[in-house]
Parts: sequence; C-alpha cells; structure tokens
Amino acid sequence: MKLSRPKKQISLNSTPKLASDQRGITGLETAIVLIAFVVVSSVFAFAALSTGLFSSDKAKETHTAGLAEARGTLELKGSVVAKVSGTTGATSVVTSIEFQISNAAAGEAVDMTPGNTIIKYSDKTQTVNMNASTEFSASNIAAFGDTDSLLEIGELFQITLLDLTTQLATDLGTNTVFTIELIPSRGAVLFIGRRTPVSLEASNTLD
Repeated sequence: MKLSRPKKQISLNSTPKLASDQRGITGLETAIVLIAFVVVSSVFAFAALSTGLFSSDKAKETHTAGLAEARGTLELKGSVVAKVSGTTGATSVVTSIEFQISNAAAGEAVDMTPGNTIIKYSDKTQTVNMNASTEFSASNIAAFGDTDSLLEIGELFQITLLDLTTQLATDLGTNTVFTIELIPSRGAVLFIGRRTPVSLEASNTLD
C-alpha cells in the first residue's frame, strides 16, 4: 500500500507582499495640485487685469470730462451795461442788460443757443429763467469768427437780456442788487453780480 505524503502547509508569512512603492500616486497628486494652482492663479490674474483696465478707463473718462469742463469755461469781458428806454432818473427802470463773454480757456466751443444755454436772473424779489430767443440774444461781435451760435476761439459774444419790463414781475429799478447766472449745456456757470445806481441814465456802466 502506497503511503501519501503529508501536504505541505503554506505559511501566511510566505505570501508575496504587495508592492508598497506609491511614487506614481504621489506624482499624480502633485500634478493635480500644480494644475489647480495654475488655474487659480490665472483666474486671479485675469480678475486683477480686468479691474485695472476698468479703473484706467474710468479715470480716463473722468479726466476727459474734467478737461472738457475746464475748456468750456466762460469769461466776462468788459463791463455790464444796463440800458433804459424812456424816462431816466431816480424813478426809471432798466429795460435791457448787455455784456460780453469769451471762452476763458480758449478751448472747446460753447453752444450759446437760447435753450441750450440758460440765463437765470435773480434779485431780492424774484428769480426768472430765460431760455428763449425772445428773452435773450447771443451773437458774435468780433471781427474774427462766424455768425453761428457756437462761442469759439477768438470770438466775442454779446449777450443781451431783452425787454426786462415784460419778463420781470417787479421792474429792476435804482439801487438794486441783482445777479445773472449764465448756464451753458457744458462747462462752468458764469456768475455776475451787480448793483444799479441811485439814478439811471440811458446807458449805465455797472462795474
């Protein structure tokens, strides 16, 4: 009778060990982190550049608007003249006012068309806005320039407040303080303050 050999027992310790080298996994994780870092950095860089460009554009717009405002500033040239049509003396009233203006910065043209430019007259009893050609006129009186309503370089415009006895609820008489604000569509407001004399002549220079 043939005897069988006892089976050889396999020890658990003899089982082949799994590879513990994880260098491939570590490299993949590093690559993912690096890519994420690059993407986030790109997003922040784009946001920063966009904000910088937007700020630069706004600053440029502000600068341009300020420059245009300064170049459109009006300047009074000479005296303000109050005229009387009719009786003169201590009881007479002003019927029209004249003065000349130019562009102070010698820059951009200013549209003096009534309605685009408004004149506000004020005294202690009233305030009147004048914005029609029947209320004031504006025209170039200089030898240089043209006849349009744009106050341009080298031109001198005469402004005349017309028929004040009709426009004003209370007539502008003697020894009265009044103000005139010339308000263009662009540029600074020209402010003029004067007082009428104690006796009015046909033409009165108010300095």
